[in-house]
Amino acid sequence: MSDSSDHVPPQVWTWDQENGGQFASINRPVSGPTHEKPLPVGEHPLQLYSLATPNGQKMTILLEELLALGHKGAEYDAWLIRIGGGDQFGSGFVDVNPNSKIPALLDRNSPTPVRVFESGTILLYLAEKFGEFVPGDFAERAECLSWLF
Repeated sequence: MSDSSDHVPPQVWTWDQENGGQFASINRPVSGPTHEKPLPVGEHPLQLYSLATPNGQKMTILLEELLALGHKGAEYDAWLIRIGGGDQFGSGFVDVNPNSKIPALLDRNSPTPVRVFESGTILLYLAEKFGEFVPGDFAERAECLSWLF
């Protein structure tokens, strides 16, 4: 191992695109959209943009549980975001999630839509919005959130 004083970081970092490996097209060290592409919008106030990854599936499971409990306001439209094809870098998706990661939720129940991203945040948002699954007791809530995050 070399001495840490041997390394001199560059004044301006540049991205070596050839050194990205298999996931270079979906993981990139820059922000913002790479292309114009509006997101589809369905008939329900909740719009879910995701993929059937473990984190992506959690939102659908929670929304279906809320619907099973009788919460009509939990009706949603689900839209496929193909991360292997770069859908997450489209302008519409970046407007909902500036981190360009699935899942993302747009709640259009108010005059100003609420964007919610990061899976734990979406789960907590929905649980609190519908008053389900998160205990009110302070200690029980802390335990629940510890498992969530």
